[in-house]
Amino acid sequence: MNRIVYALLGVAAALVPITAAAAPSPSPTLDQVLAPAPSGFTQLTTSPLTGKFSAHDYATNSGSNTPSDIENTLNTDGFVDGYGKTWVEQSASHALVELVIAFNGGKGAQDWLTSAEAGDKTDPTYKNADTITGIPHYYGAHFASTTDNTFTDAFVFLKGNDVFAIGAASKQDDALSLAQTQTTAQFNAAPNETIPSDQWPENKTSNSSGGFGSIFYILAAIVVIAVVVLAVILRSRRRSPAPAMYGPVAGGPMMGSPPMGMTPAAAPAGVQLSEDGHFWWDGQTWRDAEKEVPPSAQRSGDGTLWWDGKNWRPVPQAQPPA
Repeated sequence: MNRIVYALLGVAAALVPITAAAAPSPSPTLDQVLAPAPSGFTQLTTSPLTGKFSAHDYATNSGSNTPSDIENTLNTDGFVDGYGKTWVEQSASHALVELVIAFNGGKGAQDWLTSAEAGDKTDPTYKNADTITGIPHYYGAHFASTTDNTFTDAFVFLKGNDVFAIGAASKQDDALSLAQTQTTAQFNAAPNETIPSDQWPENKTSNSSGGFGSIFYILAAIVVIAVVVLAVILRSRRRSPAPAMYGPVAGGPMMGSPPMGMTPAAAPAGVQLSEDGHFWWDGQTWRDAEKEVPPSAQRSGDGTLWWDGKNWRPVPQAQPPA
């Protein structure tokens, strides 16, 4: 009987690939989705892959020479969860195995189903395809092992994001009817999906408006920062004292070359003197410093002297009228 069970597990082990990624837990949980066995069968709780199993458990019990490859493929392809049950009927020497594997999406499950079928058809004990009605996405396979004289009929079908495998084995090559009946019962009992389809990877789309919004907010933040920095710079400039100007007043000789070949000499702020110190610039013309005092020049306390930047000069006395 153990040979029959392991023969079924060998069939199930051929079911490998799909799509992985972080996915929510199946709901309902997988322990609730397997159909009960027909009357007369007793559950075998000591068989491999009984109850909840991981990708590592599956690979370890697959009988493969490279279990790490199987585990990596399951994880890469989207294995989410697995659950299995095994029953035996001693009087008829029948064994029945049911497995369900939840994946993170329908597309990955379909890919896995396709790969599993291709793998099963390369098995040395594969003989022919089995058929069933009423199930849209499935494949069936009949296996015969001359090593232990065990015959196995198995169906693997897709429903939503889940793949179900039902196998019936016998020593008499009479398990096809049992496999068909149990597969139909399982298909009818299975939920349409255990992970909502809007959470499947193939149905998740990027939110274009959200992306535009995030760019907009980044630009807005940059603009705000630029405005704040600009305001700080402007305030700093307003508070900074104007550089001391010992020379021309605004609009002074900088607007053009001084006439008479004169070169401005040092003078107090706001006073522009010629090189010889005899003239000062009023913004439009040179004036005689001996006759007129620059309005901006500093004067002594008694008002009789004015400062030219180097020396105190007497304030010219007003000429009496002619």
